[in-house]
Amino acid sequence: MSRIFFVSAMQVILSCLCLVDTARGELLAGAARESIVPPFPTKMGGFFDRLQPFQGVHDEIFARALVLDNGETQIVVIGSDLINVSADITARTRKNIERETGIPPQNILVSSTHNHSSPSVNTPGRFDDPEEKSVSFFVEQFTKVALEAFKNRVPARAGFYAGELKGATRNRQQRNDLVDTQVGVLRVEEREGRKTIATLFNFTGHPVILGSDNLLLSGEYPGAAQRAVENMLGGVAIFTQGAAGDVTVHRSGDPFMEIERLGRTVAGEVIKASGFIRGEEKLELAGASTTLNLAARQIPPLDETQAAIHSAEAELNSLADTAANAELREGIQNRLRLYRMNERFAKGLADGSLKLPEQYHAEVQVLQIGDLVIVSIPGEIFVEYALELRQRIRQLLDKSMVLAGYANGYLGYIVTPRAAVTGGYEASISRVRPDAGRQMTEAAVDLAGGLVQSKKR
Repeated sequence: MSRIFFVSAMQVILSCLCLVDTARGELLAGAARESIVPPFPTKMGGFFDRLQPFQGVHDEIFARALVLDNGETQIVVIGSDLINVSADITARTRKNIERETGIPPQNILVSSTHNHSSPSVNTPGRFDDPEEKSVSFFVEQFTKVALEAFKNRVPARAGFYAGELKGATRNRQQRNDLVDTQVGVLRVEEREGRKTIATLFNFTGHPVILGSDNLLLSGEYPGAAQRAVENMLGGVAIFTQGAAGDVTVHRSGDPFMEIERLGRTVAGEVIKASGFIRGEEKLELAGASTTLNLAARQIPPLDETQAAIHSAEAELNSLADTAANAELREGIQNRLRLYRMNERFAKGLADGSLKLPEQYHAEVQVLQIGDLVIVSIPGEIFVEYALELRQRIRQLLDKSMVLAGYANGYLGYIVTPRAAVTGGYEASISRVRPDAGRQMTEAAVDLAGGLVQSKKR
């Protein structure tokens, strides 16, 4: 029988359920862009085996912001070319923006592209140990870009269209075509003359074209996509990353050439979709958020974990290393990866060198921008949750949906119950129990339903 080190599943606390009444007025919009290249040495994020500071800049990385204001409600979307943003960075940025503008925290989205060639906010070699110099720098730049966008507001119109890009991604966990091919595009333009203010777009695929041997800062393919959209359409282009927990991109050849190729490919669909959008001058805007308490992942005791390792190793050794057995062997190796990580955790817990929390806090946020609903999740959620949410929100609200992962905090991988059994890299380092994705999905649906009730009032 397994010892359980954590509290029981599903403790959901609506400790920050904040709804604003939707309102429909003439739209103002502003956007801005600020460099986030640190003026000091800092570790790069994205790979456990890369502890060196960045050695230079291949292409500049940015924070970008869009502010929408219909006279009653204001919404801020901040996108950044970072690996992730912490809950602390989010809270401090929101506090600064609210103090200067009055915009409430639940209406402010702080996101990252999950770019693996960006600076880290953590102390070198110590996961989840924030480095205050880096945190303060990013809070300052995020605040600056949001306030600049707020100052830049002009009469505007906006609209959404969902494009599609097939063949660019694959499901790396299931080794199949369960991916999200949607390219969601919100075009925001000046009311007079139709000059582009901003293009907010969403695509799903891990930015890991540049590997751990790269020591140059880069926006990766999301950065290339943003540059291409800005060059073609003008204004500020903001990339939000989707449910990329188990989705990666197809790539081959020179990595720096690949980020440009894939970036242009994504940008091409964004530009195409933008051409179908006829913006509206009056939009409903609303924001809502809730904070969940998610039980931490269970770690089996050391003896049970080691028994699972020995059994899986024996099973693997009994299978000849042939093409016919390749899929079976890969499945066993994926389980072994999970068991061996469990062993490391179990040893640390047993000897006291490792302390794990009993639960994690996770903010789920929903923003409504006219006919678009943005659901933000603080981590690397698996794609099937996003696909389900899109269907359910369409049914509930008759609106389009994009999921912005890696937003307002970071909880690591949010796997499915199936993946928790089959193992692999994502399940081996996940922090929360396999029901966390279901809790987040239901919370998002509840928040969307709250927007419906608010609108009826």
